[in-house]
Amino acid sequence: MKKLVSAFILISLIMALVSGCEERDTAPAEDTGGTAAEGYGNTLGNITNGGVVAFQDGWIYYCNGNDDVSIYKVKINGSNKTKLNSDSSMFINVQGDWVYYTNIGQTENNSIYRITVNGTERDKLTNDSASFLNVVDGWIYYSNASDNRYIYRMKIDGTEKMLITESFSSYLNVSGDWIYYCNGDDKKRIYKASTDGSVNMRISEDSASYINVDEDWIYYSNGSDGNKLYKVKNDGSGRKGLTNEEALYINVSGDWIYYSNGYNGFRVFRIKKDGTGKSILNYESSKFINIADGWLYFIVDSASNRLYKMKTDGTKIQMVEKVER
Repeated sequence: MKKLVSAFILISLIMALVSGCEERDTAPAEDTGGTAAEGYGNTLGNITNGGVVAFQDGWIYYCNGNDDVSIYKVKINGSNKTKLNSDSSMFINVQGDWVYYTNIGQTENNSIYRITVNGTERDKLTNDSASFLNVVDGWIYYSNASDNRYIYRMKIDGTEKMLITESFSSYLNVSGDWIYYCNGDDKKRIYKASTDGSVNMRISEDSASYINVDEDWIYYSNGSDGNKLYKVKNDGSGRKGLTNEEALYINVSGDWIYYSNGYNGFRVFRIKKDGTGKSILNYESSKFINIADGWLYFIVDSASNRLYKMKTDGTKIQMVEKVER
């Protein structure tokens, strides 16, 4: 029973953090993406989806719902599974010798921790209640619920904490010199702020969620149009709808956009970035899509909210951690 409760804790806490922010023909080639860009601790799409999986140097790091949502790592061939901490964790980033994460334990107030990739050293970096951690080039950017969900950054050792912008923020995507986010003070419209805090500006009039910045484009669920999948350039031009159905838990990788189809039982679909080639990948109600080393990771409602994975073409579906009885 404890194992099932732990799995439920993961989905409940992710939902609480994300919802709290939102208030204010021929088979195509397989996508082999899911590796963070150089200098990044995780992909932007993974962080938008709770950051329950990350990949570095042949290792998959994941939040184990079968063990109080603590962090584990395993080789990509399934060997050498290792438990790293005993903290309930999410928004994991792996950079160099450290794993950074939000500690969602009941007594920890979603504070930021880090632990070495071998699990030997563990540090608390701040008491701030943090979400949507982006670890980029020696900095941690986050939405700070201890201060009205304003955007902050600090060094990866916890020093030099700085307020970036006084906006109620969610779905942070750090790309280049900009932080893209949904502004809860302005109907959840898409904004961008410079990483030094000098500029803060609106990009789109749409109410958005699950934003993914990919090169010059932002892909998002458009709350102003039934949560359908849209894209817009990062300067606000080129706005275009890509689906006629509700698209949630969006994760962009390679040539593809992966999402849960709210009109089709939250089954996982993928579509090309130009809106063509749409196909269904599974038949389970699936949420919080993460991608690592060519695999999709997702939480399945009907399986006590456990973490599953499948190849990005929908094959080889399997449970990441089997239920212990």
